[in-house]
Amino acid sequence: MNEGKWHNYRVHFIIIFLLVSFNLRMSFSAADPLLVFLMRDLGLSVAGSGLFGLLPIMSLGIAAPLGARLAGIVRPRVLIVYALLFAIGGVVWRSYGGIPGLYGGTVAIGLGLGITGSVILGIVKQVFPGEIPVLMGAYTACVSLGTAVGSGAADPIALALGGWQMGLLFWAIPLLVAVILWLELIISKHPPEIKQHTLRSPLWPLLRQRKAWDVSLFYLFRVAGAWLLIVWMATLMRQRGLPMVEAGLVLAIATACQIPSALLTAAMCSALGSRTRLLLVVVPLSILSCWGLLEGPLAWWPLFSICFGLSIGCIFSIGMTLIVVNAADEASTVALSGMAQGIGFITGGVLAWGASLLMNSPRADLWIAGSYTLFALLGLYFGWRCDRSGLVSVAQDGEKR
Repeated sequence: MNEGKWHNYRVHFIIIFLLVSFNLRMSFSAADPLLVFLMRDLGLSVAGSGLFGLLPIMSLGIAAPLGARLAGIVRPRVLIVYALLFAIGGVVWRSYGGIPGLYGGTVAIGLGLGITGSVILGIVKQVFPGEIPVLMGAYTACVSLGTAVGSGAADPIALALGGWQMGLLFWAIPLLVAVILWLELIISKHPPEIKQHTLRSPLWPLLRQRKAWDVSLFYLFRVAGAWLLIVWMATLMRQRGLPMVEAGLVLAIATACQIPSALLTAAMCSALGSRTRLLLVVVPLSILSCWGLLEGPLAWWPLFSICFGLSIGCIFSIGMTLIVVNAADEASTVALSGMAQGIGFITGGVLAWGASLLMNSPRADLWIAGSYTLFALLGLYFGWRCDRSGLVSVAQDGEKR
């Protein structure tokens, strides 16, 4: 394959990869603003709404190792098509399936998007082995942008289309566009040098490799801390006396600020000399910002929200980068992605849920801020360990310690 054709393929791949990344959380975040209408029309209880909020993260956690398993049966590029179509089916079921559809459709969306997000990292490793930090920053930025678009546009779209059912169904359209473009990529833009085959990506060899656990535990505590504040920040800010609109803007601003910091993460790591040095800056900044929002001067909330978003964007980007750069090859990347995201989403979600029980305590703000601090510092420790030499491999002679 000549150099010009290879360059065109890579450019085409990047565009479609980023579009798929843009879709990986948008269908979830679009449902959250409509929860009040779901509770009213479907008779959803408070406990039921809590389960509805926990389903996405649990589904993503189950999907990640499932994706590694399915990659041994279906070629990864084709598997992504099936997974995205499955997610589209989940969007339709969630919109018109009543209470069973609300839960079942949400699980289906999570499985489809989770498999996609896990498997696509291995393909990126194969096509762009030398540009991983930059692409993972762009990946994180697109996921954050999609999350923000879903949350911000959900209400206006539902109003324009006449109700929450059509409003939720609308989010099948960008997923369908992603499927069509991905299909076009694998059918008409396939370079002969890129091997398209099933992958042997077992997780069990990784369970004996110390670095695989370091990456997974970093991801776990990243998820636990982020999910805890995503769920409860608006409530805690309202309890502090911030008006409802401003309380909602706290996370909206933080999410928006994740985008530029994610894009700049690779450059900042290069400037500082390592990912660990950047973590030593942004993890303490995220802790100080969390305490500032929950305990600092209330009038300073925009500054704390901006700082929190900037720090979290870097942490998220580094978390994705660590998965890809620490794997020896495409198969190992898919396996490590399955392990890290599986453990991270499920255990991190349970930890966040456990910490949420502290919301009933007299000083819930202190308990939540303290829990976030613990999660962040543990994440910093395992992130530091990830920068040690050695690669994770599914091969028998891979790193064992």
